[in-house]
Amino acid sequence: MRHTTLLSLVVIAAFTGCGRPSSMTDTPQKAQTMTLDICGAKRIRNPTESDIRQAVFALDNEKDDAFLILGPTDMTYIQTGGDHKVGFVLEYQDTDVRHHYRAKRELTADEIVKALVAYSTGADDWKTMTEWDPIKW
Repeated sequence: MRHTTLLSLVVIAAFTGCGRPSSMTDTPQKAQTMTLDICGAKRIRNPTESDIRQAVFALDNEKDDAFLILGPTDMTYIQTGGDHKVGFVLEYQDTDVRHHYRAKRELTADEIVKALVAYSTGADDWKTMTEWDPIKW
């Protein structure tokens, strides 16, 4: 019985890579392709931090419908609307409309830049910038 348990652990470790340094994993993680939609008028593939910052600070509710959508698919994304003078709303959707959330408070332009940059790199710290309410459709 003890040998069977040990053998099971060895097999699990072999298949999951347990015990190997991360540099020895079989396949490197592939970065997701992100697209930044600026007011429905312009799209930037894999935007840089500079692209995101420029887009956020260029938003102006008085001139046009001011919004940004950043994501890998049409159903998984983070989006914002507003401008640096009045503040921003922030929402995200994960896979489908049943998993759509809105920040409980308005955010500043700098917070929006930080959230969008973190999202674009796959970091999760944007999720803890604020509390979230589910949106019911």
